[in-house]
Amino acid sequence: MTGGSWDERIARAQQLSTTYPFAGEILRFYQRVAGAQAQVYACAHKACGDVRAQRPAGGLREELDLTLLLPEVRGFLGILERYGPAPVSDAARELAREGSAAWVALLTAWWADPGAEASEREQPARFCARAFLEPYAQFLAEHTEPPVIEITPSVCPMCGGKPQFGVLRPEGDGARRSLVCSLCATEWNYGRILCPACGQDSETRLAVYVAEEVKQVRVEACEECRTYIKTVDLSKDGHAVAVVDEIAAVPLDLWARENGYTKLKTNLMGM
Repeated sequence: MTGGSWDERIARAQQLSTTYPFAGEILRFYQRVAGAQAQVYACAHKACGDVRAQRPAGGLREELDLTLLLPEVRGFLGILERYGPAPVSDAARELAREGSAAWVALLTAWWADPGAEASEREQPARFCARAFLEPYAQFLAEHTEPPVIEITPSVCPMCGGKPQFGVLRPEGDGARRSLVCSLCATEWNYGRILCPACGQDSETRLAVYVAEEVKQVRVEACEECRTYIKTVDLSKDGHAVAVVDEIAAVPLDLWARENGYTKLKTNLMGM
C-alpha cells in the first residue's frame, strides 16, 4: 500500500493545498472525504479485527457486509452534503432523505460494477458510493493473504480493479514501477516499459510527460491506445503520499485531455 495512514493523507492534502493553489479546492474537499473514509475504515477494523482471511485471487468484491457498514452511511453523507461541490452535496442530501433501502441498492450496484458507465445525473451518487466503499475495500485487501501472482497482471490481483496510478521507487541504478488499484489500494509490481491499458511494450510508442509545477508526478501515455496513467516518482519527493499527490497533479490531467489522451481510470475527485 502506498497511500500512507489516513492522518498522513490528510496532512499531505493540507500541505499541498497551500503549495499548489490550482488544486487547493479539490484538496480541501479531499481532506474532508479522507477524514470520513477513516471512520469507515475504523468501523470495519473494530468489527473484524486484524485477522487475515483467505480469499481467491481477484475475488475481493465477492464480499460486501452492508450490515456492518450501513450505520456509517448517514454520517458520511452528512460530510459530503456539507463540504462537497453542489452536485455531490445535492446527491448526498437526496440519498439521506431516501434512507437505507436506497443506500443498499446504490452500494450493492456500485460494488458489483465500479466501472459501469454512468450518466451525468448518476455520477454524483456514484461518487458517494465510491468514496464510502473505498476504505472498506482497502480494509479487506489489507486483511487478505496476498494471492500468488504467476504473471504480471494489468488489473488488481486482489479485486480486479483498474490501476489508479503508478509509483516509482529507487532500486539499484534505476527505479522499480508498481501500480496501485483504484478500488482497494493494493499495489503490485509492473514493468516500466509496458502500457497497463493495452500491453504495448514498444519504447517508441510509450511517452513520458512532466510539468514544472508538480515535478514528482508524470504522465505515462501510450500512443497506441491513447490512454494515460499518472505515476508518482518517490525519488523526486520522498515525502509524497502517492494517492494525494496524484490528485494534486491537476495540470497533468488537463494537459493530457487537451492532447487527446484518455485516463485509464479517473481518481476519486473525478480527474
